[in-house]
Amino acid sequence: MQRGFATRYFPWLVLIPALVWFILFVAYPFGYSIVSSFFLWFVQNPASSKFVGLKNYFDIFKDPRFITALRNTLLYALLKTGLVVFIGVLLAKTLFAIKFGSRGYMFSIFLPSLCSAVAIGLFFTYLYQPQFGLFNALLSKIGISRQGFLNSPQQAIYCVIFTEVWQALGFSTLIFLTGLNTIPDVFYEAAQIDGASAFVTFWKIIFPLARRVFLFITAITAISAFQAFDLVFVMTLSGGGTGGSSGGPGYSSYTMALQVYNDGILRSQTGIASAIAIMLFIIIGVLTLLQLKILKPEWEY
Repeated sequence: MQRGFATRYFPWLVLIPALVWFILFVAYPFGYSIVSSFFLWFVQNPASSKFVGLKNYFDIFKDPRFITALRNTLLYALLKTGLVVFIGVLLAKTLFAIKFGSRGYMFSIFLPSLCSAVAIGLFFTYLYQPQFGLFNALLSKIGISRQGFLNSPQQAIYCVIFTEVWQALGFSTLIFLTGLNTIPDVFYEAAQIDGASAFVTFWKIIFPLARRVFLFITAITAISAFQAFDLVFVMTLSGGGTGGSSGGPGYSSYTMALQVYNDGILRSQTGIASAIAIMLFIIIGVLTLLQLKILKPEWEY
């Protein structure tokens, strides 16, 4: 009797801490954001807040800052996801072909993924520095004039994207390499016997058999790109437009996550910030469903 009771209810007891954590730090904040997005919310005096319906959602689409942030976020997600997947596959294929010393190379590639985003942001900010930065010093050596990089409205967002890709490559390469190792050797041997090129081997063998790996990396990379905040915040600290903290010069690297921070924390416009956060959640959800539909992650053997 007691053993049956323990067997039946012990797994639920073990789940209680995780369930409490989920309710306190995920479910409640998410529900609070949904509710507050329909209110003109006053942080200092919540009792005076009033229901405005969908007005906050209509207002954000009239705000040129949001349109700029949306455009920059889409560009950020497209470039980061594409580069991380493409370069990650190339690195994984290279390491897969190396029989000696591949672990050392993998460790050096994966190391940036273990570092703090703030530390990486500060480090690359120094590298991009117009006067004494390493990148401009190298450009001067080959006869190219010094670039503004983070001080340039045309270059700032691409500099941050490059930094983000550099940090994310280690994790994607490791997952891709693991996926390559799960494919039976007989498929590679058959392709080699048939004289298949590297592209044909990838498209006809690797991609179909490792489709779930591609879906996983594409999804988590795109989600992290849409939530871009820490590196942009650190590396563009002196920008951000009027009343903002970052995203500069001007609004050239302004993202949706930054606008949530600026409107919600700096301007105390909780309703507007919540509406932007919900829109960001919807965009991420729709794109993730599209990825599932396009890649169709079923096993193919």
